[in-house]
Amino acid sequence: MTCHLSIIFADGARVDHQLSEAEVREVDSQVAHAWLDREYENAGCVPTNPVGKLLMADKILGLAKTQSQRSFDPPSPWAKDFMRATAAALGRPAITIDIGRYSVGF
Repeated sequence: MTCHLSIIFADGARVDHQLSEAEVREVDSQVAHAWLDREYENAGCVPTNPVGKLLMADKILGLAKTQSQRSFDPPSPWAKDFMRATAAALGRPAITIDIGRYSVGF
């Protein structure tokens, strides 16, 4: 499965990437979840839900928010890992990460 991944920044700027099937397969779902968990913690992200439940979308949005547009266009090594992990964790052919609206859509 290929994955079209879009990131929309708070200022409305948009970056689109097409991940090949090989790129998506480089990371299995468990490894992707572990990578996102580790990076979320390392980045010092704070859960937005006061109850403490942390959804995968919250992790993805929190991590995307820590990066500038320059990190994704062209993608830095970290951004490439982030996109592969996001695609593998969510398993969807199209993903939109909207930082300004704080949403992840499919």
